Amino acid sequence: MNDWGEVATEARAGRRSRHLALIIAVLFLLAFMNLFLRSSLGVMAPELAREMTLSPAALSTVASAFFIAYAVMQLPTGMLLDRFGARLTLAGMLLFTTAGAGTFAAADSVALLSLGRVLMGIGCAGIFTGAFYVLARWMPQDRVVTLMGTLNTFAASGTLSATTPLAALIALIGWRECYGFFTIAVAVLLAAVWLVVRDGPPGAAPTASSTESLSSVVGGVGEALRQPGMVRLLLTGLPISATTTITGVWGAPYLRQVHGLDVIASGNVLLAMALCSMAGHTALGLVARHFNSVKTAMLTGMTGVIAAMTSLAALDHPPVLAVTALFGLLGLSASFPMIVFAHARGLVAPHLMGRGLSAANMGLMTAIALMQLVFGWIVGTVSGPGAIPTEIAYRTAFAVQATAAVLAFLVYLPIRDVKPKG
Repeated sequence: MNDWGEVATEARAGRRSRHLALIIAVLFLLAFMNLFLRSSLGVMAPELAREMTLSPAALSTVASAFFIAYAVMQLPTGMLLDRFGARLTLAGMLLFTTAGAGTFAAADSVALLSLGRVLMGIGCAGIFTGAFYVLARWMPQDRVVTLMGTLNTFAASGTLSATTPLAALIALIGWRECYGFFTIAVAVLLAAVWLVVRDGPPGAAPTASSTESLSSVVGGVGEALRQPGMVRLLLTGLPISATTTITGVWGAPYLRQVHGLDVIASGNVLLAMALCSMAGHTALGLVARHFNSVKTAMLTGMTGVIAAMTSLAALDHPPVLAVTALFGLLGLSASFPMIVFAHARGLVAPHLMGRGLSAANMGLMTAIALMQLVFGWIVGTVSGPGAIPTEIAYRTAFAVQATAAVLAFLVYLPIRDVKPKG
């Protein structure tokens, strides 16, 4: 009897392990998709602008639409996860992602392109928080932290895939056909979430349904923002936005219009930048641990961003190798979103931790959206209506981005430090 009981227990454990492995695989693919869609406009921007005669301001509007929607959805996403769980929330939000990818593929105007990006931003907004929600109910806390770090690293490969590989695919079949394929892929992921993901293991207590109102949630975020240093911390999104502005929309047009690179060569430069960005997450984390100072890592990253953007603004038609090195420095230096979250966690009281992280995430995404709009407006204004963007237009935009990073550095400087080792 005992033998049969042990066999049954082992069989249940085996089924649970296999199911958890499938859930983890789905969550990793969702994270990959998130960063891929977020970055996919970069290499296709020149072709998109040419085919649809988009002005720099219009192109920036399309690019920033994703991030505006992503930022706005942070608070509602938390409420949806609390009330309905991750399976229903992620599946429901992926309906928006699927619709957004399909709308973008068929779009024939700035309005429809922007709508597609908004829908994708809404759908992707809950992927990382939803993944944490699921893993925290299936696994011990120490394994959750480790696995989320691995998930973030794997997700970064989505940014890599949105460079040279995507450029090659666009050259082969066209950007509309690419997005048609992405639409099908997202729909498959939606089905996988519905069929595979479960909020907790069999026999676990059901997730409590929260009755917290939206006004209460917003009030909690307001309380978090009133903690000393939190508002200052939000401005660190300005230097972080530099890398997304380049990889997400303006890098490829700059490389084509100023340096004459084709779509594959532009993708190669952005690929190098993305690789440096992946290394930057690890490097800045090591700086924080070595000096036992989150602030030191943040200031190091911001200094690198200022140096890269100032050089791009100052140099007159630098060689492509120099541009690649400066883009790489930018990717390496601006990879400190996780450091921002670590600092936010240390600035707020424990009961406000979730609200502090939500506020920090909204601040970062808002800064990214804002700077993409500003960058495009500057490029279009300096170049003149209907003109092909000039090198001086890009250099002016780089200078404004560098100035914004200097402002963030100075505003951030008085904030008290947070020690990773306690």
